Amino acid sequence: MKKYRVLFAPSFEEVVIEEGKTLLEAAREAGVYIDSQCNGKGKCGKCRVRVAEGKATPPTPQETDFIGSSDMELDYRLACMTRITGDVTLLVTGENILTSAAAKKVFSKRSKILNPAVKSYIIDLAKKGDLRNISSKDTIKLLAEQHGIKNVTGDTECLKNITERSRKGKHRITLFVWMDREIVAARSGEDETALGLALDIGTTTVALYICDLRTGNVLVSGSITNPQVLFGTDIMSRIAYSVDHPVVGVKKMREELIHSVNMVIDQMVTSNGFSPHQIMDATVVGNTVMHHIFLGIAPDHMGLWPFQPSVTGSVNVKARDTGLTMTPFAYVHVLPVEAGFVGADNVGALLSEEPYNKDELSLIIDLGTNGEIVLGNRKRLMSCSCATGPAFEGAQISSGMRATKGAIEKIHLDPATYEVDYAVIGKKGWASQYAPGKLKPVGICGSGILDGLAHLFKTGIIEQNGAFTNNPNIQGIRKGRTDVREFLFVPGPETGIGRDIVLTQKDIRQIQLAKAALQAGCKILMNHFKIDSINRIVIAGAFGMHIDKENALTIGLFPYCPPENIIVVGNAAGHGAYLALVNRDKREEADRIARSVEHVELALEENFQREFMKALFLPYKS
Repeated sequence: MKKYRVLFAPSFEEVVIEEGKTLLEAAREAGVYIDSQCNGKGKCGKCRVRVAEGKATPPTPQETDFIGSSDMELDYRLACMTRITGDVTLLVTGENILTSAAAKKVFSKRSKILNPAVKSYIIDLAKKGDLRNISSKDTIKLLAEQHGIKNVTGDTECLKNITERSRKGKHRITLFVWMDREIVAARSGEDETALGLALDIGTTTVALYICDLRTGNVLVSGSITNPQVLFGTDIMSRIAYSVDHPVVGVKKMREELIHSVNMVIDQMVTSNGFSPHQIMDATVVGNTVMHHIFLGIAPDHMGLWPFQPSVTGSVNVKARDTGLTMTPFAYVHVLPVEAGFVGADNVGALLSEEPYNKDELSLIIDLGTNGEIVLGNRKRLMSCSCATGPAFEGAQISSGMRATKGAIEKIHLDPATYEVDYAVIGKKGWASQYAPGKLKPVGICGSGILDGLAHLFKTGIIEQNGAFTNNPNIQGIRKGRTDVREFLFVPGPETGIGRDIVLTQKDIRQIQLAKAALQAGCKILMNHFKIDSINRIVIAGAFGMHIDKENALTIGLFPYCPPENIIVVGNAAGHGAYLALVNRDKREEADRIARSVEHVELALEENFQREFMKALFLPYKS
């Protein structure tokens, strides 16, 4: 029987499997978790994947029940119903509407000032008498008379819409005005519903927040795997793809992103009784490469010294030109970047935490595929960027996965017996509280990986240099399938994938490289401030929400700081985008702060290599 190669993104796990097997069977063979609540019967629609490259069997009737025609044209399929007929590359999309407390915690504090860029105004048309001949100019004149909003404009199509709505408005029309100077939408009657979208484009994960512009309340949050992982797991690989594919490269990456974001927007707003066209304003943050790709700008220059962005200031672009599903005449505000690889996401984090308004020095670390660091206070701010890679998000780790249902999120090792205990997302308590094999984990997410490494070090299973000890009394240490040493956390029969969950020597090296880059970046900024200790650390990013502070300090993820002074704030970049959405003054503040931060290029720092080599050790060589 013929066999074919199946490659899964973003984990880039690969398996060779027989022709005719389903994609779900291939995923289970590869150890890639795909949700299938009906266990492969085509009844739940949860196992959506996208066939990015290659061939598979035609769509089944069950698939058409769950996947729309437009998505089917883009090769979205149900993994349980799709059979393999050739080599194939799959994108496991990881679409998720967030309802957990962790997801919403980032917005637990509302903006003190509610001053959105788009505001609604109800116009009384009664004085015009016969509305059959009313024009957009008449309506705009009434806007000035009744609300004092003067000299507003609107593009041609929008003005036509105003005229049409005025004639059907039954003596009332609602106008939506952007920045007190341009009408972006009109509705007949008195319907002031105005939604806003805050979008945080991460290298691996894209987070979306829909809020009510009238109240500032976040209505729903969502996240997806950034589909650009098909072109590489890190920003340098996407720059390389753009360089190797002039013009079409950035276009293709952008189209993938916009389509996936639109799918989630539609799901989010319709599930809450709204329409995407009620979204009247949007703000966007992302690292510099994601920022450029979103705007359709090739990031090619970012791959060459001096790593100069093509655009640094904030940008306002019409929604219809971005392709986002929202009011077409509305604007999308893209926050500014600082310099190099310190992008608009870092500006968003600064808006959220406001170190520039504090006397105390703060070290703000945004943990992600591209780690960004800021040190400073109201007197001075310095920033840098370090390539931590996707290891903290479970990618390129042998048993790694996203932080989703079935992932091991916490690990503990008994220092005397080396017995493993763990907690799984979606299950209460620890494995030791259940019968063996009851929890059925399917992989380890970033927080679990960090815990595992910390406990391997604390129990002496690995040395300070990250190598496994040669102690023959530790049974969990063994040689894996590729003859690489590894530690067994959960044996295959007790997992939900039928494969052992392990941490290999190669995995440990990946985490060491990531944490060394982060630690060294922090040290360089501290050297510039001429300090050798820090008393306040702010951890931003979804990954940071779940880390154990003590374990993070154990491996030296960042410089030592009293644990009680390590503050975890969640998605600060997304929160900054939200603040700029509900308070337009924050947009000017973002431009001002972005220009005031001193950027440090780590590649030019003569001590960076030395600090990096020291930081490879656990927790630090000194």
